Amino acid sequence: MEKEKLCLRCMRKIGDNDFCPYCRKENSEPQKDPFLPLKTVVGGRYLVGKLIASNSEGATYYAFDMEKKTPVTLRELFPEGILSRGEGNYCLVNIGKASEFIDAKEEFVKLWTKLTELRGFTALTQVYGIVEDLGTVYAVSEYLGEGKTLREFLLEQETGYISWDDARVLFMPVLSALGELHYAGIIHGGICPETLILDKNGKIRITGYSIEEVRRQKSTMESELFDGYAAVEQYGFSDGLSTSTDIYAFSAVLYRALIGSVPMSSASRLTNDKLMIPGKFAEQLPAYVINALVNGLQILPDDRTVTAEELRDELSASPAAAGTASEAYSSMYASQTEAVDGALAQEASPEESIEEIPDSQKMKKSTIAVFVISVILCLGILVVALVGIKGFSDKNDEESTTEESTTEFVSEDDTTEKIGASSITVPDFRGKALEDIKTDTTYNGFLIFKTEYVDSDEEKGTVISQDLTEGTIVFEERNITLRISNGREVPDVLNETLKDAVADLKAAGFKKVETVAGNVADRESDSMRVYSVVCQDTKTDNWVAIPDDRRLSVTDKIIVYYYGEYVEETTEEENTEEVLDDEPVVDVDDDNSSEEE
Repeated sequence: MEKEKLCLRCMRKIGDNDFCPYCRKENSEPQKDPFLPLKTVVGGRYLVGKLIASNSEGATYYAFDMEKKTPVTLRELFPEGILSRGEGNYCLVNIGKASEFIDAKEEFVKLWTKLTELRGFTALTQVYGIVEDLGTVYAVSEYLGEGKTLREFLLEQETGYISWDDARVLFMPVLSALGELHYAGIIHGGICPETLILDKNGKIRITGYSIEEVRRQKSTMESELFDGYAAVEQYGFSDGLSTSTDIYAFSAVLYRALIGSVPMSSASRLTNDKLMIPGKFAEQLPAYVINALVNGLQILPDDRTVTAEELRDELSASPAAAGTASEAYSSMYASQTEAVDGALAQEASPEESIEEIPDSQKMKKSTIAVFVISVILCLGILVVALVGIKGFSDKNDEESTTEESTTEFVSEDDTTEKIGASSITVPDFRGKALEDIKTDTTYNGFLIFKTEYVDSDEEKGTVISQDLTEGTIVFEERNITLRISNGREVPDVLNETLKDAVADLKAAGFKKVETVAGNVADRESDSMRVYSVVCQDTKTDNWVAIPDDRRLSVTDKIIVYYYGEYVEETTEEENTEEVLDDEPVVDVDDDNSSEEE
């Protein structure tokens, strides 16, 4: 009965109505072939709703988890030309396509299994698990039906584009999440304004995952490439996809958001590179942002920014990076002077001609002037700062160090200050106590600590290593794995001889082992036995029992209590008497006795 009362898009209860009063969508229109019929139940748990999107790999549906009573998203592996829908919606493998289906299923499961393991990034859609049913495989993930695509969001803007300040807040978390995907071995291959969703909280979420066969031409499946955002290697002009493939797409999306137009197709740019940044944007945008776009949108993968970490560094640079940007910009864009006028019109019809702006010489001169002025201003500020610090140091050498540090920070531009307020720089955690790190509120909202305990001679509970390197800038919640020293295990030496017990403890790595005689033990002998082992509490200096997990730092002090057993010793004379006493008594004649006498 519950199935009859749900809107098959937003999954809210609407009773017998065919029209949902919440999402304002028609509820009674049937699903078209070959997609799953509405209200199909997958895995005995997930109620299938309206189709969201499809490509040659499969289909994505709104769905409802009838066990947890919550909406979800369901991705079905249904490769075009490989599977057909049979009786009871069961998937049948087409003749001669068995091996292709096995390969596709293996890649699908591998991709979504990796995605289920990723946590802690707001831009990553949470994946709950994988279900096998109806002859194929389904991936269950977070419901984002209340959001809108980035394309819809940008079209709603009056100008068709947004400022760098707004873009930085929106896109930096996406870049962090992209780096995490790459670290997990996942190349998305389909980053574009259609696959980036703004959720109800206004944060961008990455969707649209597919296996690699769909993200490049000349493969066994029909490709789904997003023109203007797909890198040249996806069109078959280079070998395979890499992290730089996603960097190109991300840079193209950022270009669209900042400039208001879709970049030219990378395939077209091979022979006629007309990618351009109009003069007004070149003057408005920070030079280091232009530099980052230039590097991220290079045609050839070998010339392009390779990792998300590198691109984040470029987008977070100070104006000192303007010199590099000037050279890159002038070499790539000096001869390209067309502007984008009417971003919404081009979004609707990319083939329309673009209105030109003033000639290239004017644009080139104005751009170079911006860069030169930026460099001069930076040098001027630096000189003033150094002079001020020098003068102040004459008064107080100790305070000059602090003043110098402050002056250097103030010499950065406004963007640096904003980044500092909404980000942290990962410190070197090595040697620090995990307990102290987790209670430090500095990292709240930025770092999610995961721990891995290992045997080590370092002090128990301290950090040995970390997977996020020192100096990494973090803009949103991000996982960091700390390898923690678990000390060494104390061997069980109860009832061992004192000599063996001490040897075992030393062999286990413990450096401070003391022995204390107890009971009647008052001399060294092989009879000495261990009856108790305790350790010293480093906080109170009191003696306490060995922990339940038997783990201690190798520098912790261990006390071994032992006792001795007395062994009765007898003399040779006493032994002889005992033997004689045991001999039988013999009677003799009196006559014989007297003769002997």
